[in-house]
Amino acid sequence: MILSFLIADVASGAVSVTGGWDVSGEGSGSTEGLSVVSNCGTDPSIQMGITHTSSVFGIGADQTVGRSGNLSISLPLGGYSLSVGFDGDVNSSLVLTSPGTGSVSSYVGATATAISTGHSKAGNDSYDLFGSADIKTSGYLYGMGSGTAIANGSSSYGVIKIGTPAEIAGQVSGRSLLGLAGNSSESFASTGGMDNGIHAESRFTRNITEHMTSSSYSSISAYVSVANDASADVFVSGSGSSGAWSADSTVAKAAGVNENVASNVSAEIFGLANSNGRYDAADISAIVQSRATRDPRLYVSGGPACYAAVTQASDSSETSAYVLVKNSTWNSVSRTENNQSAMISGDLTNLTSDVWVNESGASAIAFGKILMYADYQTVGDNGYISGNFTLDTYSEAAKNLSAFASNSLGVNGNGTMSSSDSSIHGTAGFKGPLSHYSLYNSTSGAKAANKVTEAFVITNPIGYETISQPIKADTRSDPVVAWARTDGAYILAGA
Repeated sequence: MILSFLIADVASGAVSVTGGWDVSGEGSGSTEGLSVVSNCGTDPSIQMGITHTSSVFGIGADQTVGRSGNLSISLPLGGYSLSVGFDGDVNSSLVLTSPGTGSVSSYVGATATAISTGHSKAGNDSYDLFGSADIKTSGYLYGMGSGTAIANGSSSYGVIKIGTPAEIAGQVSGRSLLGLAGNSSESFASTGGMDNGIHAESRFTRNITEHMTSSSYSSISAYVSVANDASADVFVSGSGSSGAWSADSTVAKAAGVNENVASNVSAEIFGLANSNGRYDAADISAIVQSRATRDPRLYVSGGPACYAAVTQASDSSETSAYVLVKNSTWNSVSRTENNQSAMISGDLTNLTSDVWVNESGASAIAFGKILMYADYQTVGDNGYISGNFTLDTYSEAAKNLSAFASNSLGVNGNGTMSSSDSSIHGTAGFKGPLSHYSLYNSTSGAKAANKVTEAFVITNPIGYETISQPIKADTRSDPVVAWARTDGAYILAGA
């Protein structure tokens, strides 16, 4: 049998072949061949946004006027439909009054990309779809001076493999503000290469072995770090969501309703760090995130977390750091159309970390989080599910030195996770009001609490179920430690 194909799946362009092959056979048997020529349409990719950056080296100022605008586009390219759009305002400013260097930047925009990766043995296309949307600020400063960056607006992306159900989409909206200040020629203040802002991304991949993977991730994050008589503040507020439909989807697509993977978050984050003397340092970080994957295991995770830390080497009045995560929500789901799913959903009014020291040689850190995950996977012919949630606070500080470290988690908050198929089901979660905190004050000692209105774990049929509430307040150690946690988990295998 002799078989030859020429394939050109492109919006424009051309393919050609010169030469080929020949075959022969003698006696009993068969001979066959295949020629494939393909053109992926130049692997289309679009990035669109609005950005503003201010940079200074030496002594000087960069204070140009900010920008605002909106633009959107949708293009059919190389067998794909790509769309991106934004509507935003960006601004930045930087001034150095001593020799030094610095740069601050703001951005609102999105990307969309499609890559063709060949054909499977069954003759199906293989490809990779991915995209992202962002509202973000970042920067650094060394020397005496100040810098600010502001990003405000919305952006979105979408990619479709034309002729199939495969599709990804995402969007963000809100604002990000960053302020950096150096009070000496040796001051450092930065975001550490991290972005402060709102992010959404999703991806779908189908490879040449017909293996399909989907993922969705959404987050709101903040980070600043200072040293040597410097300060920084950050504020981020908004929401982000993303999702993906697989190539084997058979439903009428409805965003926010039936994606194979989807995630969304919303929150306000405020952080402040101050170091008032040489070799003093302070930093904060915070994130609210939600993730979903299908590979083919169904997995979801998410929740808020925050961290604050200080150390003091000088005789300055105080070194401090504070971060607040307010009104956070997180949701994610991973599912098939065969009643197999994993999901999480949660909300929390306040999560804080607050630390300060005012004596040379003292240090303090505080960390708080809610982390939830659930999954569903097939083991042999049976389904297997598991899930876990953790409400965690932790504080520590140097002993016998003037210091304060505090975490609080509450007051209102709820969370639920589940994973199931048509024969097994597991669910777990918590209900507020909540009172989780860890605290150390050098003048009054250590305290901790982990109270919750209800924590629950349910499996059907009965599987492994556990709830625990460890707690500790130890003033004998150095550093002094206080922590409190509530955990719940389930594991169940189908028969």
